[in-house]
Amino acid sequence: MALPGTRYKAPSEGDLRFLDPQTIARVSNLELVARFIVEGFLIGLHQSPYHGFSSEFTSYRKYVKGDPFKFVDWKAAARTDRLYIKQFEEN
Repeated sequence: MALPGTRYKAPSEGDLRFLDPQTIARVSNLELVARFIVEGFLIGLHQSPYHGFSSEFTSYRKYVKGDPFKFVDWKAAARTDRLYIKQFEEN
């Protein structure tokens, strides 16, 4: 990463450091074990920390006393002077 006002200069091939063939041969059969598994990693199927809610917005409904404020659509509230809750498709 370059400092502001400077340009990033990619290293030339001579600047890169490579492992020697003996080191590569020693680690060629190395098996790595993950500390934890993220379901669906890299394909978008990971589990959401918001159980019962996905990122797929479906509709609005009027606010009911006790609804969590984190699901209030504040822009819609500013336009209409009413509170609306964003609903999401349940997985």
